Amino acid sequence: MNISFKSFTHSSPLYEESIILRNRILIEAVGRHEDCRDFDFPEKDIYISAFDGDTLISTAIITPLDDNTVQMRQMAVDDAYQGQGVGRAIANEFERVVLKNGYSKVILHARESAVHFYKTLGYKTHGEFFHEIEIAHVEMKKILIDN
Repeated sequence: MNISFKSFTHSSPLYEESIILRNRILIEAVGRHEDCRDFDFPEKDIYISAFDGDTLISTAIITPLDDNTVQMRQMAVDDAYQGQGVGRAIANEFERVVLKNGYSKVILHARESAVHFYKTLGYKTHGEFFHEIEIAHVEMKKILIDN
């Protein structure tokens, strides 16, 4: 597998392709019927996707919160590519783009099933579990560089 990455904005044709993957992995897989685009902030989000050749295999969103902090949102890896290092690869690319854009801190809301994965990437849990779209999540944080 040869993974390549693309960053894009809401107006890119890649946006629609990323919506299909996000809906399938994050929404439909848990029996929900929302559309992921309902959770986007097109005026400020930066979208990142990973490809195996021409096949979209993963996607994530950078949402700036302030001058230093972004939120990682809606990270999804195609079922056929899970457990093969794709999640780690896109998370690393996410952090590279975040640093390139001048941010130093990442927060995310991890589903209970993903907490271990994010811990292996250096994220730390903060607070108690809460429900987001009726699914248990916990806030996690990582400082990429100290200001």
